[in-house]
Amino acid sequence: MAPAVSPADGLIVLLPASPDEAWRWWRVEADGIGAEQFLDGPLGNAPWGETGSVTVLVPAADAPVIDKPMSAMPVAQALAAERLALAQAGLAVDHHVAVAEHRGRLLSATVSAADMDRWIADLSGLGLDPESIIPAGLVLPRDDDRLVLGTLGGQLLARTPGVAFAGEEALVMTLGAGLEQVLTEEERIAQSLAAIHAAPPLNLRQGAYAAKRVSVFRTADWLGLARMAAIAALLGLLLMLVWIVKWNIDSSALESRALEMAQARFPAATDIDTAERLLNAELARRGQGGASFAAPAAALLEAMRAVPAVRLRDLGYAPDGTLRFTAAAPRADDVNAVLIALQNEGWKVTVPPALAPDPTGATVAAITVRAP
Repeated sequence: MAPAVSPADGLIVLLPASPDEAWRWWRVEADGIGAEQFLDGPLGNAPWGETGSVTVLVPAADAPVIDKPMSAMPVAQALAAERLALAQAGLAVDHHVAVAEHRGRLLSATVSAADMDRWIADLSGLGLDPESIIPAGLVLPRDDDRLVLGTLGGQLLARTPGVAFAGEEALVMTLGAGLEQVLTEEERIAQSLAAIHAAPPLNLRQGAYAAKRVSVFRTADWLGLARMAAIAALLGLLLMLVWIVKWNIDSSALESRALEMAQARFPAATDIDTAERLLNAELARRGQGGASFAAPAAALLEAMRAVPAVRLRDLGYAPDGTLRFTAAAPRADDVNAVLIALQNEGWKVTVPPALAPDPTGATVAAITVRAP
């Protein structure tokens, strides 16, 4: 049985610059990058066995990278603007454009769509579906003032402050003119391989070539999920029933206690409703409570204070707590303003179906107000 692959394990594959060259690959382990190994072309059995996370490096000649400062706009907007600019410049025709933010810099690469299709097909033939496809030129560190050179798997790489590309002599002379040259050591390149495997600076697997994610709806244990959902629903129902019973018990206890207290004053009370009616009647006789004359009258006068045009024609009070009055005003809106103010304060207001003027031209309404 093959050993289990730990989260730290992985595989880095370098695709060749030409079909007749060998593939290079490195095992990524918890303690670093393993030794460089070879594979003669994508045909045949894959030598790496269990792979874990897979990172693929593509030739710098096929995937040069532009490296420029990030604009002041938000990162998402800057990336969208760069992608749009490359498309408008015609660089996206039959090409795949990838953009990313890395350490405050804006990285972009334009790759032939045919190359992307070929790379992914070759990798699939060996059972590889990489999480990341990265231009090999990004293995070299960026230097603000110098031209950085290096070799990875026999491929010459170069990187200036503004571009990562294949280390061909003509390109180096043109793009690196006037810059001091520095050669990157193999140990530094190995460290860089581990770093970009852990956190790719620019992943070409985006847009149409984004890695396919396995949907939970395809892999889920539906029978198990259904059982869990049924158990959760049953537990929720039981909990709700427990609370309802508890609330009913508490409510019944409170009602019984309230009825006992009311019967101490009103022995004729047989239930809560009877006790409430007897209490309201007693308060009305004393001129207290919400059913007293003072409460609705005060509310009426307070509502009329905001509408000086309203006048009282008559005012009356019934033992059941109903305040009756006739209001008159030059306009119906003035009367309505008083009614709305009373309703907003929680009073129960009744008015005639329509307001009509009296012989003097004033709008008159017979209104009743009582506590809810």
